[in-house]
Formats: sequence, C-alpha cells, structure tokens
Amino acid sequence: MRRIPSQVPQAVSRLLQGNVISQPPTWYIPVLSNPPPQLPPRQVVQRKRPASSSERSNEDLSYIPPGELERRDRLRKYKSRKQKPERIVYLEDKIRRQFFKDFPFEALRPISLVEGQAIDESRKVDGESWVKLEQRGEYPTVEDTIAFVLNVQQTRQIPISEAYAIATREFITLRARHEQATIAAEIEARQYGAEFKPDAFERQFNLENKSLSSLTPPSSTRSSDSTKIKYRKQPRWQWSNTIPSFASGSGSNEFTGGRNYMENWKLPKPLETSQGAQQSELLSSIPQIENASTPVEAEDTRPQEESDLEFLQAVLGKRS
Repeated sequence: MRRIPSQVPQAVSRLLQGNVISQPPTWYIPVLSNPPPQLPPRQVVQRKRPASSSERSNEDLSYIPPGELERRDRLRKYKSRKQKPERIVYLEDKIRRQFFKDFPFEALRPISLVEGQAIDESRKVDGESWVKLEQRGEYPTVEDTIAFVLNVQQTRQIPISEAYAIATREFITLRARHEQATIAAEIEARQYGAEFKPDAFERQFNLENKSLSSLTPPSSTRSSDSTKIKYRKQPRWQWSNTIPSFASGSGSNEFTGGRNYMENWKLPKPLETSQGAQQSELLSSIPQIENASTPVEAEDTRPQEESDLEFLQAVLGKRS
C-alpha cells in the first residue's frame, strides 16, 4: 500500500503499540526528530462563485452548492497529478537540430579533438565585434555556426529565423570556397606527378570488384571472349526496315506464291549409276511371280453389265 512520507513513522508507532514488532527500526528515531517535509498539493484554480443563488451577479456562472466539486471528484475517482519538473530546453539544441536537418553530411566530417583544447574560448571574437562568420576561420565548424546564429540574433535584435538564414548563407559560401581550393590544389598536384592513395570509397569498390571477379569461373570468361570475337553486334545506325534484294529472290515485288523462294533452293544432283548396278543383291534374291496380278484383277473387277439394283438385290438375298 502506498504511503505518504509523513505517515510512515505514525504507522511504525502503531505497530510498536500493538506489539507487532518488538524493536523500532534504526531510522525511526532520526525520522521522528527530523520529519520529512510536507509536499504541497496540486494547486487548482478556483473560480469565484456566489455563495447562493440570490447573490448571483453574473448570469454565466451557475450556482454550485458547497461540497459538490468534491463529490464529483470522488465519483470520477480523480487523482491529483504528480508534480513533474519542467523540461530544460536550450536554444542551441533547436538550432543544432535544424542545422543537421539542412546539412546532414556535416555529421560525417571528421572533427579534431586535439586542436580545440589549445584554443582559449575567452580570446575568440564575440559580441558586436563578431560581424562575419569568417572571423572565426575560413573553415568554421558546426558549433561556430550555431554560436554565430545566437550572436547575430542578440546583437542585431532580429528573429532567430533571419539570423539562421544569414549564418547558413555565410557557412555555405565558406564551404564552397574551401572545396574549390581543395579541388584546384589536387589538380595542380596531379599535374606535377603526385599520386594519391585511394580513399575509403575507392578501396571498398576495388574489394567488391575483386570478390565478384573471383566468383565467375574461368571457362565462362573464355567463352564470353570468344563470342565477342565471332559475333559483332550491328550498330543501331545501320538498322533498316527495308528488305534486301537477296532475301526476296528477285527485284520485283510481285506475289509468286513462293516460287521465287523455291527457286533459291539448291538440291544435290542424283547419283548416276549403270543399268547393271541398279538392282542390288537384296532385290535380286527376291523371286519374281509373273502371273500373280492376273487373278487379283479378275476378283476386284465386276462385270460392267451388272447394274446397281441387281448388286443391291444380290447382297440382300432377294435375287431371283
């Protein structure tokens, strides 16, 4: 059960009187001599209301009898809210949060932690003498920009949004100037023969290409090289929608039903053999019957004089 701090020693004294505990705890005497402070209750703003309906001077205030508000709180099981401390908010944090939203890549730039220890903060330019961000250096840091925003807002008495716009504009100018100077220095050094080591991104790409090349078998690379030599893809500018003359067979566009297409076929010539070699050994071994086809022809042919009616009667068995 939850207890108020001031009620804890009273509860222990009742336990001692009822012989529930034989000896008081160690903290009992110090707490009695130094009781805990009373926490102030939550302050509720009370509106001035008339004591009775006859004394009402304002029509917008309805009469509430005494004890009605307490009764409503008991019905609603209302509990007083805990006292919470106010949030500690600094203006620098708001500016820093907005700055990294606008310039997220500034969080990836390396920061020197050694040089800042040797610089005295009191000797830095500040106040009304700090007119431009360049006075802190040609390569200002994020913290210098945030401090410049607050300094401009306080010295010029302008809104924080205008001060932020002025500071970021100068910050972008200084960063662009530094980038152009770095690129020019690198080009000049390469012109004189300097060689730079690959950066982190180039090293990562080289390792990735090396690992991917190790996965492909050597046979596939050879076959791909051979196919590149055998077949050359026709350039796009050589594409045409006209049919060449050799594909149509003749220069005319007359429909021939495929005869021109058939003329382009080249069949091999038949073999030329002598009369004696026409019959092979297998055919010569088969005996030939001269009069074998005569009775077959007699059975298959019917007399022409027999009409269709007589043939039908003969089949049905009605022939007389």
